[in-house]
Amino acid sequence: MASVLLPNDPAPGFSFDNCRRNTMLEAKGFQVPKAVKTGTTIAGIVFKDGVILGADTRATEGNIVADKNCSKIHYLAKNIYCCGAGTAADTDMTTKLIASQLELHRLHSGRPVRVVTAETMMKQMLFRYQGHIGAALVLGGVDVEGP
Repeated sequence: MASVLLPNDPAPGFSFDNCRRNTMLEAKGFQVPKAVKTGTTIAGIVFKDGVILGADTRATEGNIVADKNCSKIHYLAKNIYCCGAGTAADTDMTTKLIASQLELHRLHSGRPVRVVTAETMMKQMLFRYQGHIGAALVLGGVDVEGP
């Protein structure tokens, strides 16, 4: 009986619902939503034995390339890294603060830090500032629970 009340799992892969919606809106005379280019690409992939994080290396300031070779993959702990997009100062300081808190946690507990601990610390920090931190972050790592 409980399974009847639960929603179906989403279908894997790309959903074309928005494409159909956009076609319908265009047919009715509405303007089709435009894609917004933010300038940064960050991605994370989980596989059986681990996590792959990737990011581009170009820092932009509007249409100007500020730095052709900046690192957007940040070290948090021996087993945890984070990709950052957005305001460079915000992503850098956020990841440095979380990295220092994780190191203190590791020293206090005497055990390697778990990924869920990093995630919880990051969520609490970002929630505390209520959207005033201009950082989009992708967190990834491997611990005793796996990737």
